[in-house]
Amino acid sequence: MRIALLVALLLSHGSAAQYTVQLDPWADDSIRIRVAPNGNAIQDPPIMALLPDPIARSSTFVRHGPFAAANGNLRIDVDPLTSFVTATRLSDGKVLLKQTVLSFAAPTSPGTRNGSVSALISFTGTPGEKVYGLGEHATGVVNQMPYFKLIEQSQCYSYSHGGDVSLPWYASSLGYGFIWNSPAYGYVNLSADALTWFANATMNADFWITTTSANSSSDPSRSPYADLLLHYVDAVGHAAQMPFYATGFIQCKDRYRNQSQLLDVALGYVERGLPISVIVIDWMHWIQQGDWAFNPACWPDPQGMFDQLQELGIELMVTFWPFQTQGDTHWDEFSSNGYLVPLLNGTSAYWESGVYLYDPTNPAARAATFKAFMEGYGRYGIKTIWLDAAEPERMDPTEFGQYRLSLGTDAEVGEGWVLDHTRTFAEGFAGVGIEPSDYFVLPRHAWIGTWRHSAGLWSGDIQSAFEVLATQIKVAQGVAMSGIALWTTDIGGYWGGDPSTAEFPELLVRWFQFGAFCPLFRLHGHRAGGPPTNECGPTNGDNEVWNLAPDPQHYAGIVAAMRLRENLRQYVMQINNETVETGMPMLRPMFLQFPNDPACGGPDVEDQFMFGPSWLVAPVYTYQATDRSVYLPILDDRHVWVYWFSQTEYAGGQRITIKTPVDEFPLFYSRPVPPPAFYQADFLFSAARLDQLLCVSATCYGDNQPDQGYTDAFQDSVAVVSSENDTIAINGTNYALVPLNLFFSYTHLDNFVPTNPPAPDNTYTISFNNGYVLSTQAPGTIALQVWFKAWNDTKFDYATFASPKGLGWAQANGYEYR
Repeated sequence: MRIALLVALLLSHGSAAQYTVQLDPWADDSIRIRVAPNGNAIQDPPIMALLPDPIARSSTFVRHGPFAAANGNLRIDVDPLTSFVTATRLSDGKVLLKQTVLSFAAPTSPGTRNGSVSALISFTGTPGEKVYGLGEHATGVVNQMPYFKLIEQSQCYSYSHGGDVSLPWYASSLGYGFIWNSPAYGYVNLSADALTWFANATMNADFWITTTSANSSSDPSRSPYADLLLHYVDAVGHAAQMPFYATGFIQCKDRYRNQSQLLDVALGYVERGLPISVIVIDWMHWIQQGDWAFNPACWPDPQGMFDQLQELGIELMVTFWPFQTQGDTHWDEFSSNGYLVPLLNGTSAYWESGVYLYDPTNPAARAATFKAFMEGYGRYGIKTIWLDAAEPERMDPTEFGQYRLSLGTDAEVGEGWVLDHTRTFAEGFAGVGIEPSDYFVLPRHAWIGTWRHSAGLWSGDIQSAFEVLATQIKVAQGVAMSGIALWTTDIGGYWGGDPSTAEFPELLVRWFQFGAFCPLFRLHGHRAGGPPTNECGPTNGDNEVWNLAPDPQHYAGIVAAMRLRENLRQYVMQINNETVETGMPMLRPMFLQFPNDPACGGPDVEDQFMFGPSWLVAPVYTYQATDRSVYLPILDDRHVWVYWFSQTEYAGGQRITIKTPVDEFPLFYSRPVPPPAFYQADFLFSAARLDQLLCVSATCYGDNQPDQGYTDAFQDSVAVVSSENDTIAINGTNYALVPLNLFFSYTHLDNFVPTNPPAPDNTYTISFNNGYVLSTQAPGTIALQVWFKAWNDTKFDYATFASPKGLGWAQANGYEYR
């Protein structure tokens, strides 16, 4: 049971007004502060950024007299004269935030609830403070300080082009995190002088503060931001696990206009041996906006199409827009039952030209919308949804504050609209028994908590240009620090890509190299050219990799990036699992992974990032670049950086320059250095089923048949390890080894053998429990090298696996050889 500190404070200027202040523990080392003006009760906003029941792991809430309370390492003091709050970290006495302004006035928008007020709070700024998060912004920097935003601008397409997200959270370099718990329009202004938040219409000032744990300094390798991110997701909700199919390549264009065209593209990828996991049907596949169903003239057999794609191992994603139009399939139901958003006076009105917006803040409208989805799409098995125009999109910035939703006016709840929009599908899929890890939705907007509804984000309708690619590298890091687990761009940009130009194919290669290391790996765009419009509408220019890159070197560079991502898919799942558990993002700014390296905290490393804990990615973002500078962070003395394309080793703590032919870019991984006492063994795996196999100083051969016994398929020199009691002889000495539990993957991790005969250039993946192998290229065989060490009453806590030809490597942590 949550225990709160509730105090009523008389204003010092002698008026009869009273402020009520309530402090609540809200996740570890975190406190929620609510202030209600005279006449208003302490209450929740209509749409919450915070969970009603946050995760509490270990902190203890303690009252300190009538005007202060502490939760774990955070103390909040309330000034009895002004009701200003001061936040202090107890472990070192550091003052984190000191409030200087608290003001309530009449709401700035009409038609709001009785008792609604505008609310302004401000805190003292600190010169040199850095802030990370705040959503998705093409500012060209990762550190967003200084920052000003009219929050509603993010929903205006004429301003944002779908590529701006205002999310009221940030993590500070001073060791605290902050949430403005309001779905209302307003503004935020952060500077070295003051940190200010304003809501146009609310009932309380409602905000949340967290800090690092008291014991965080005990692990110097752990970033203080890791504590803040964990407390954050504990307070607002953890991300749902991504489906495995979402780890692979997603093919999309504006637009595939009929069923045969879509299936031809899918077959084109499969027949060329190119990885593909998802293919997307974009807009105007309906007869009328709001039908939420396929036009049968262009998509005559949705079930057959879906089934054929499933046989190819491809999921189908379909776009879903939040609008209704007069005369569509669902118009009568939605217009007569109050499921559409009216003006403040209740009059039905367009949301934007010709369309009406459904109201997901109404539970009945959510249920009706998901029912319509199931009738139009879900009944075929489709469970992957592209939620376009999900801000919700509108063009006219003067119309904000003019509409009434079920939970309040758009001025009061508009920023939270997308949270309830994604909730439509989370609730709906739960109701039909589909787990969060088995579907995902991709909206063009986000708010705090959309990720717990299996929702990602993409960066909107961006231009096809190198300078935009450079900006997206930094946008990605800001999104990651905002808590959004799954993110992607339109590879190649959405607008302006023309494959006939000299520059665009090279841009596409460089964007693929970046995209392969984003949480979602997705090609999309509105390309120049294409055949004439027909009865199924326009299709625009081609957007398949074989059509976009006629030059063999460009094509090879794209395919190399695609295959690298395909081999990384198990690793992608591993780092996604870490995100789900801890809030640590999949794509990480350098300072987050290397908190003790001062060089990782500056603006000159914001154009590179970590993908999980092991991969350092420095995309090339200039045309005809011949080299690229990259900083390699300091590693411990047991690890080195390895340049992926040549397997050259580099020490950490230095900036180097790497040559960048179009099919290469600065890509590094950290690898343990084997001690001199380690033994080395070369061996060759066949594509036969290998569960528990170790070959020492021998070559293993197999006949590629899954029904062969382990020993029958290999030479006598093979040692099969099946338990901890098995021993193996090295230089006349017997050693017992723990099983490695190998398994083989071709198209899915649960397949032990290829489902089709392997092509000569296929790549394979072998997993060593929590480890991984990358780009092990050989038709039907996999060459690896193993270092191992005898057990000498000393814990052995890592093993390294690497290709003797430099084709691949893997690292497995936590194995003990006894």
